[in-house]
Amino acid sequence: MVFVKTKTVEQDNGNTRRANGFMAPLAVLVIIFAGLELFTRGFEIPYYVLPSPSQILYETITHFGDIWPHFLFTLKITSIGFLVSVPIGMLLAALLSQFNLLVMMVTPVVILFVITPMITLIPLLMLWMGTVPNLRVIVVIIQATPIITLNMLNGFSHVENEKLELAKSVGATRFQRFRGIVFMNAMPQVFTGIKLGCIFSTIGAVSADFVAGTIGLGFRILQYTKYNLTALSYGCIVIIALIGITLYTVVEVIEKRVVVWKN
Repeated sequence: MVFVKTKTVEQDNGNTRRANGFMAPLAVLVIIFAGLELFTRGFEIPYYVLPSPSQILYETITHFGDIWPHFLFTLKITSIGFLVSVPIGMLLAALLSQFNLLVMMVTPVVILFVITPMITLIPLLMLWMGTVPNLRVIVVIIQATPIITLNMLNGFSHVENEKLELAKSVGATRFQRFRGIVFMNAMPQVFTGIKLGCIFSTIGAVSADFVAGTIGLGFRILQYTKYNLTALSYGCIVIIALIGITLYTVVEVIEKRVVVWKN
């Protein structure tokens, strides 16, 4: 009976935490929405500078038919690039982590790719690959893979030697040690890299739209801004943010299911 009561209390606490995790961000969004609404209307901010949130919402919903194909394209490029980047980054990190010399040699190069704004390289990539819209997936892969590799490599390279020596003493192979000890211990860093990959994938897709796009949400932002359709520009920005947040949330849900000891 005591066990049942304890379990019920733990379930109630878990439900409360989940409810707070949902309600707290929602309350912040409501406050921001109301604050901006009052600010733009109270100070009579020009529509072409900063439309009110209600105007942004109304214009975005009204013209969503025009935005829809660009939304689908950006979502496709972001998702495909992200799904390709994760296994590539994981494989690179797993291979590099087996050799300390390679880690020291490659880490500065990976960091260089991480800190270099991809938008500066896109004109060169377009020159080499052409302007076929679907080739923008390569831009996303180049943008997201380094940050995924860097975080996973950090996790794979920092495991207690005592655990590895113990596994080696009982005859575990290198692959068995990596699978059972290194990979499992690095799971938090692995998911951190994947979640950052969501963000960088979205940035890469939109950057490609800005530089060499005739389709995509980034292209629509430029077009709407050009014709002073500012509310629609902000609406596209919000949609882009929602794409990144959705990918991030999906990964976070999977992380909670897999990395149970982190909870």
